[in-house]
Amino acid sequence: MRILVIGAAGFIGQFLARRLAEDGHAVVGLDVNPNPPSTRDMLEYRTGDLCAREDVLAAAKGADLIITLAAKHHDFGVSREEFFHVNETGTEILLEVAGSHGIKKLVFYSTVAVYGTRNEPSTEDMEPRPDSDYGASKYAGEILIYKWCNGDKHRSAVIIRPTVIFGPNNYANVYNLIDTIYKRKFIFVGKGDNIKSVAYVENLVDATLFLMDRMNPGIQIYNYSDEPQMTIEQIVETITGFLPHGIPKKKIPLWLVTSFGSIFDCLARITGRNYRITSARMKKFATSTHHRADKIRALGFRQRIDTKEGFRRMVEWYLATQVNK
Repeated sequence: MRILVIGAAGFIGQFLARRLAEDGHAVVGLDVNPNPPSTRDMLEYRTGDLCAREDVLAAAKGADLIITLAAKHHDFGVSREEFFHVNETGTEILLEVAGSHGIKKLVFYSTVAVYGTRNEPSTEDMEPRPDSDYGASKYAGEILIYKWCNGDKHRSAVIIRPTVIFGPNNYANVYNLIDTIYKRKFIFVGKGDNIKSVAYVENLVDATLFLMDRMNPGIQIYNYSDEPQMTIEQIVETITGFLPHGIPKKKIPLWLVTSFGSIFDCLARITGRNYRITSARMKKFATSTHHRADKIRALGFRQRIDTKEGFRRMVEWYLATQVNK
């Protein structure tokens, strides 16, 4: 198939483009990055914006399937309007282009943030209840896809809701955790017994290809997270096991750290800087974010890479980056 991957120069996009090419697909990449790290796995690469109709129209010509990873996603510093412009309006433009080209297959990367904060593990049967602008904007994109599919009985869409994704070349949450532990700046916040669902990037790509091969007309929604589920304490211990030194075992109460973090909240609002210590991040660190992915496993999907092995690979990559600094 000829497949348009939107967000192809990003962390997941590069892993995905490589696997699609290995499976014999012709990959066309579209991304805002004018200087991507690599385009060797792509038949064609275009610099363009999801929110620019002409960019998407040109890139999608001749495509049999569109996979979109593009999204606006940050802890702070992004307005509600920006979130909705990219995650909802961008999706609206994409669907209009797909319709004009007669493209009837779509894979949309959404997020478990559509469920909001829950006391129980999320499943696909739950009604979305987003409590962040990011989650709300991605759910708005999902609603547009429902309408798009309902407009033509031959259209197929797979919506994947992944949890925190990690792996080599990723500089987001797990990187920050590894970096903090390595530089001996880590402190345990809370009891450490809260579940943190994660997804190693290659497992997520495997899941994407698995679901691509099983697309049917209409909407299909799947969570994705690795098994076994791990507590934040288990994750920290796993990461530390691959680093040259240990970590302090003392745990600091959440209320104390969030009080301290509120100072950085104020500074962030004033300066616009991205501080690692904020009250919101500390609360998130100590809160369970437990998301089940039993639905895809019931279809026969088997996770290829053990989660601990995934952490080992990322830590190995991280240590290599420190040597090269």
